[in-house]
Amino acid sequence: MPDTWYLNLLPLNEPYNPGLLDEAGRLQCTFKVIATKRASSSFIQELIAILWDAGVGTPAVNIFATPQAVIPSGPGPFLSIDPSQGIAPLGTLNDGPAAYRRPGAEITARASTWVAAETMAQAAYSALVAVQNRAVAV
Repeated sequence: MPDTWYLNLLPLNEPYNPGLLDEAGRLQCTFKVIATKRASSSFIQELIAILWDAGVGTPAVNIFATPQAVIPSGPGPFLSIDPSQGIAPLGTLNDGPAAYRRPGAEITARASTWVAAETMAQAAYSALVAVQNRAVAV
């Protein structure tokens, strides 16, 4: 699969406590991002690759693409990435009105302690917002 060019990953909010426990009674820390990137069919997998490369976690061990994935039981921390509403694409003169797509994702860390959930969420936040003007390979 070819690399996908990213202009940036823009956070919509800082990591925060949504005030809800997950299905296993773990605490959660969550935030949303909007990407500005070239079109691809692997957005969530690209985010997972960025997080893995940054050392945030390991795919299918403690980083999961949801809603299809089943998050393991246990204290965590675990990170899930859900596609969410994006915004309108950006056009360019040469590449047309949808040259850069802008999909969204919600990133949620869950763990039995707030410190563990927040630490993983902050690491994911830092890794994702650092992406600017670079290709991402899956």
